Amino acid sequence: MTAPAASMIPEEEVREALAPHYILERELGRGGMGAVYLARDVQLERPVAIKFLPPDLAARPELRARFLQETRTAASFSHPNIVPVHAVEERDKVLCFVMGYVDGETLGKRVQRAGPMPVGEVVRLLQESAWALSYAHGRGIVHRDVKPDNILIDRGSGRAMITDFGISRSQDAAGLTMVGEVLGTPQYMSPEQATGEIIDGRSDLYSLGVVAFYALTGRVPFDGGSVQSLLAAHITKPPPAIASLRPDLPASLSSAISRLLEKEPARRFQTGEELAEHLDPLRASRREISPAIRLFAVKSNQIIRNSVMLLLLAPTLLNAVQGSGDRAILLTIIFAAIGALGFQVVSGLQELATQGYTHEDLKTGLTAIGTEQTESRALTRTGPNWAARQARRRRLIIGGMVTAAILIFISFKVRVPRLQGGYSTGLIGFFSAAIGAGLLVSTWIYAIASGAGSARIDGWLRGLWAGGFGRGLYTLIASRIRTRPAVRTVSIEIGAMTVFEGLPKGMRRDLGDVNRVIASLLGAQADLLERGVRLDTSQEEATRGTAGVATDTLERVVSELGQARSMVVRQREDITAELERLRLELIRLRSGVGTTAEVKAECARAKALMTTGAAAATL
Repeated sequence: MTAPAASMIPEEEVREALAPHYILERELGRGGMGAVYLARDVQLERPVAIKFLPPDLAARPELRARFLQETRTAASFSHPNIVPVHAVEERDKVLCFVMGYVDGETLGKRVQRAGPMPVGEVVRLLQESAWALSYAHGRGIVHRDVKPDNILIDRGSGRAMITDFGISRSQDAAGLTMVGEVLGTPQYMSPEQATGEIIDGRSDLYSLGVVAFYALTGRVPFDGGSVQSLLAAHITKPPPAIASLRPDLPASLSSAISRLLEKEPARRFQTGEELAEHLDPLRASRREISPAIRLFAVKSNQIIRNSVMLLLLAPTLLNAVQGSGDRAILLTIIFAAIGALGFQVVSGLQELATQGYTHEDLKTGLTAIGTEQTESRALTRTGPNWAARQARRRRLIIGGMVTAAILIFISFKVRVPRLQGGYSTGLIGFFSAAIGAGLLVSTWIYAIASGAGSARIDGWLRGLWAGGFGRGLYTLIASRIRTRPAVRTVSIEIGAMTVFEGLPKGMRRDLGDVNRVIASLLGAQADLLERGVRLDTSQEEATRGTAGVATDTLERVVSELGQARSMVVRQREDITAELERLRLELIRLRSGVGTTAEVKAECARAKALMTTGAAAATL
């Protein structure tokens, strides 16, 4: 388990020891293996995070060796979902290492701040963490302390980044596993780690399963009691069924978490890549929504609701007006307002068609928005104050209706008959009627907007645009556009090229040929994807066999095709990871925390990767 917090070096001593190369700004956090500070690298003018080993621990050879081992391990990593280590500093009894600063928050703080996370965010977090762990496991390193506080969520990109390999070690190393105790955090510890057995990467995957359980529910499977009881629960007790706590989860995600939490390592996912591949269909089905489509959905929803409200209020407004001429004018104004609102909807559809979106894109985006809204409502219902909020909502609705009824009743009671017919309400009656009617309409709107009726209205409106009426109207509008743009699809995420094109002109000029490198990577990625499809087809045909061809020949062909496909998959993964690294560096540059030199250095690595990939493709 995590060691108790040790005495820390006075901050003034730390500042003096690191000057003039680093300027400390503030403490970010601390734990059993040291404190972490935000600092500024003076030479490179960038923010960094610096982790210090307390002096009393640095004096212990075994802990000092483990701290340095973490540094050597993490410094060798280059992965978009692992916090990079830049340097090691040892001055005046100060032992620390310098890491990349992630502007964001830990997963633990995210859940504490905002509660359980939506399914899409957790799927993305799980997949990216699985990639990072698979990368480390492939280099013989087990993290041993995967928990929410060791997973950072970058504010700019939303990416999950694993940090603190402070108790990690090589699977082949010996002598650093135990320092008088089992290492790790009890709430997230695998059964084999709790019993002190030899562990491998599957132990980290168990811990990742506990992290996912926490992210989706706001609680861990086992909690409370002593450390010993926690460890015993991980070893012997089955975890609660997550579907009972989050009924909105897709079955494949629930089953993935249950499989991660299996007591026997052999029953879990065997690698991070296997887990990431299992999550691919979920990730692919939860596509990002184009801002243009999201804007249309919001505006059209508001416009139609306002139009319906005008129609519902029309009889009341007409009855309040004396004279047929005035009523005709008011009726004309109402229908003109509704027509203007309808024209805005048509203009919104025309703008989408002009930008190259198809009706299928609109339908896909609206479906994704509906999924988001369903998840949001499900998350709200799982919140601790849901029942209290519902009770307060009912009281507000009942109170508003009763108060409106009383005010309207008063307006009727104070009426005075006129000699020429009709009634005179007077000032009190006028204000009572006006306030009562306004309160009645406001309460009614609040009841619809905050209840189950709102979900039904939203669903009806999505069906309106996604169905036959919406398709016909969209086709008619699109057919009247003379200049046909290139067809767009709903993008999965903002890519590296999009980020580059969003930079200021001078900054793009300073970056040189970065855009051409990104274009080359994207082209290579598409070519590899197409090559992989061809190899899959050829492998399937070879597996079925061909008359007159010897079995051993077919087996050799299938094996060679399989090897070629594996190489293509690896190359595509390398290019995808490089595109992601370039994208993150560009985002950092745009946010002011990165430098042009860092982007160019990453661009140079991309060129080297392309050269290596081209050479491999010719083999």
